[in-house]
Amino acid sequence: MYDIDSMLVILFISFALMCVGFSFRDRQWGVGALAIGILSVLSTLFYKLYITFN
Repeated sequence: MYDIDSMLVILFISFALMCVGFSFRDRQWGVGALAIGILSVLSTLFYKLYITFN
């Protein structure tokens, strides 16, 4: 259960970052928050692949 819980926490944080980043996309830090959110979503994908194939 620990793997799913950690993935959900990372996903919630990354979706929050993407929402805030999209709202402030006209500022430089908003674009950065959007990029960090997208990278966080991709990191959960790679983490799930690591769990599945390892």
